[in-house]
Amino acid sequence: MTRTCPRITETITYKRRKQVGRKQDILDSLPGEEVHHRLDDLTCPDCQHELKEIGSFCARQELLYIPAQVKRIDHIQHSYKCQHCSDEAPAEKIIKAPVPKAPLTNSLGSASLIANTIYQKYVLKVPAYRQEKDLRRMGLPLDHKTVSNWHIKVCEYYLSSLYELLRKELLKLDVIHADETPYRVLDSERAKDYVWTFLSGKHAEKQIVLYHHGSRKGTEAWDFLTGFSGYLHCDQYPGYLRLSQQDVTLVGCMAHARRKFHDSLPKDKARESDATSVANQGIHYCNQMFSLERAWEDLSAEERYEKRQSELKPLLEKFSDWCSKKSISVLPSGKLGTAFQYCIKHMDKFMNVLKDGCLELSNNRAERAIKEIVMGRKNWLFSQSSTGAKSMAIIMSILETAKQNGLDQFKYINYLLDKLPNELSLLDNQRLEAYLPWAENVQLHCK
Repeated sequence: MTRTCPRITETITYKRRKQVGRKQDILDSLPGEEVHHRLDDLTCPDCQHELKEIGSFCARQELLYIPAQVKRIDHIQHSYKCQHCSDEAPAEKIIKAPVPKAPLTNSLGSASLIANTIYQKYVLKVPAYRQEKDLRRMGLPLDHKTVSNWHIKVCEYYLSSLYELLRKELLKLDVIHADETPYRVLDSERAKDYVWTFLSGKHAEKQIVLYHHGSRKGTEAWDFLTGFSGYLHCDQYPGYLRLSQQDVTLVGCMAHARRKFHDSLPKDKARESDATSVANQGIHYCNQMFSLERAWEDLSAEERYEKRQSELKPLLEKFSDWCSKKSISVLPSGKLGTAFQYCIKHMDKFMNVLKDGCLELSNNRAERAIKEIVMGRKNWLFSQSSTGAKSMAIIMSILETAKQNGLDQFKYINYLLDKLPNELSLLDNQRLEAYLPWAENVQLHCK
């Protein structure tokens, strides 16, 4: 039986229960075992009579770290013979017990081992060459190229089918966020590669985060979102503007507008001028809008829509008029002039947030999603090939979608690599739907 150290009562000017707080909550949530400390000699040191135990208590608690280890599992397949059928037929009747398939045939990579290398690289951002050192320490001499090839192969065999199904689910939604960031691919024929992110809106029932490797051409977003009609939260990169031709309404990001006013402020406060005051006014307008949105956070989409019509719309119109008037007296080529030109040019995109209560005032959601790629890029630096970059995007998509749906990312990827190799066909979307992050069985096993 596991014991819990009692909470201590201390007396100051009144009695109160000492706040053990988060530390005790962590200790209570973990599995435990007891270590008993007893006297070896039960003889009283003074009178030499026998000592009798009168009780015990938990003197202290500590956390024991158990290092990871790798062990070999031998799958022994048993065979059975039906003597009756063998006697009646010309050939013996032999039946073998089924053995679960491995993710990769003739490979050391099991579901759990591959899942761990994926988790280490794409969640903890530990490059494959650093994992190589840790695996060798555990007695497994694998080089980083083998680990990288595992990731490419499981994407090709299993995860790409799930990725395409997630993409189809994303395109059914009414609201999508998008962003992009540069990404280095050594063997690429392009001058510069990019990773795009496309994800569901904050209020969507099914949370989906997808990454896509490609160039920065406008056709990338166009091709990826073919078949989508609805609202697209994005920055004002021209590549997105073409999407307005396919029944897509672009929604601007007020955080970008605020950032441009902030960037126009002088770093040296001694150089503040009238332009500084104007920039601060622009920031104040943006702050007011975000303050209203925070106040409406818990409202329904319908209630938020009504609030925006009565309060946000007049403020946006006032901001629009202010930008038009103030921009006349500002140098267009300066940072403040650039901020005004940006707001005036894209004011119609900012106004689109008024059209639906499920829309957001900023595209920060997509920027947070793309930061996962940025943090990974700082650690593993690049992908060797376009195939590697594509597999990175697929794996990151599945892991981030799992996280957004409340799953343990390691458990989910391990579950997929354990179950999918034994599916008869991965081309059957109905069978694949059972492996989506919100599927009942997945939620049961991967929390």
